[in-house]
Amino acid sequence: MNEPDALKVRFSDHLGFWLAATLMITAAHIYLYMAVGRYLSRPWEAAWVAIGVASLGSSFAVSRSRDGGIDRKNILPRLLLQRLGACWNIFVLLTAAIMLVLRMTLKFHPLTPWAAYAASCLASCAICVYGMIEARILRLVTLNIETKKLPRGEHMRIVQLSDIHIGPFMDMSFVRKLTDGVKKLNPDLVLVTGDIVDGLVGDGEGVFPYYAAFADCLRELSGASRLGVWAIPGNHDYYGGFDNSRDFMERAGIKLLLNEKTDVGGILLLGADDRDHEIPSDMPFMSRSEKLVDSLTDGELEKFVILLRHRPIVEAITIGSFDIQLSGHTHGGQLFSLPSSRHRIPGRPKGLLSLGRGSYLYVTNGAGFVGPPMRFFAPAEIVSIDLEGE
Repeated sequence: MNEPDALKVRFSDHLGFWLAATLMITAAHIYLYMAVGRYLSRPWEAAWVAIGVASLGSSFAVSRSRDGGIDRKNILPRLLLQRLGACWNIFVLLTAAIMLVLRMTLKFHPLTPWAAYAASCLASCAICVYGMIEARILRLVTLNIETKKLPRGEHMRIVQLSDIHIGPFMDMSFVRKLTDGVKKLNPDLVLVTGDIVDGLVGDGEGVFPYYAAFADCLRELSGASRLGVWAIPGNHDYYGGFDNSRDFMERAGIKLLLNEKTDVGGILLLGADDRDHEIPSDMPFMSRSEKLVDSLTDGELEKFVILLRHRPIVEAITIGSFDIQLSGHTHGGQLFSLPSSRHRIPGRPKGLLSLGRGSYLYVTNGAGFVGPPMRFFAPAEIVSIDLEGE
C-alpha cells in the first residue's frame, strides 16, 4: 500500500527532533554536573557521565532501529533499554528544571548546591513515580445519551477505546486489565479510535510473538461484545507498516473501517482513515471524511450516526449529519509540562463537547501512552456510552 510521505516518518523520528531533544537533555546533565559535580568522587563522576550517555544512546538507538532491526530474538532487550533510557531522561529534565527554579526563587535564602540538588531529585522522583502510577490507572468515563433514533426503552452500551499503543512500553498485565475492564461492562459494541499498535509488529512472515500475545488478549473482546469490535487506524498504526498493523488487528478480531460506513445493530458507523488529512478527496474542496458524511442518505440519517475519527478534527459542513464523533490522539496532553504534538488541538478540548445542530464530539485521553510510561493529570480511560431510546 502506498502511503503518504508525511506518514512514513513519525514526528519523533525526524533529525530535528532528536537534535533538539539531545541538546535539552545534554544541557540538563551539564547544568546538574556544574552545580554539584565538583563534590563528586571520581567513580561517581564517571557513573554520572556514563548513565547520561547510555540513556541518550539507548533511546536513540532503539528508536532508530525499531522499524528495521527488531526481530524475534532481540526485541525484549531493546524494549528494556528504551524504557530505562526514556524514564531517566525525563527524571533528569525535571530535576534540572526544579533545581533551576529553586535556586532562582530562593536566591535571598540560598540553599547549598547539595540541598537544592537533593530537594530537586526527591521532587522529580516523586513526579515520575506518580506519572508511572497514573499511567497504569484506568478511569471509567460514562456518557448517557438519550436519543429518539432508537425505539423507546431500547438500550445499547458502546465502549470506546483509543490510543492503546501496544509497543515498546506496554506490558501484558496492563492490556489484561484493560480487556477485563471492558468485559465487565458487558458492552454491545466496542469501538477503537486508532493507534492500536506502535512500532513494527511483524516482518512479513506474521506478527512477532511479543505482539501476538497482545492480539490474542484483545481478541477476547470480540467474543464478549454482541456486535463485535470495530476500529479505524490512527497515525501510529501506519508508522511500522500498515499491512503489519492490519495483520495484528485481524488476529485480534478487530474489524477495520477505512473511509467506509456500515450498519451495526441499527447504529450507523462511519470510519474515517487517519490519512484523510494527507490525501485529498477526488471531489474538489472536500476531504474524504466530508465526502463520507455527505454520502449519507435520508434513510441513513434517521439512524444514530457515530463518526469515528482518530484526530478530533471536525469540518463545519459535517456538523448536524452525525450524532457523535468519537476521537482520541491527544492523550489529554499526557505529559502536561512538556511540549507535545499530542496536546489538545485548539478548540477541541478533551471530554464531551457540543458542536451544535445535534452533533457532539467526545475526545478521550486514550488508554495507553507514547514515550515514557507516564501520565501527568491525564488518566487513561475506558469510555462507556449508554444509548437510551426515548
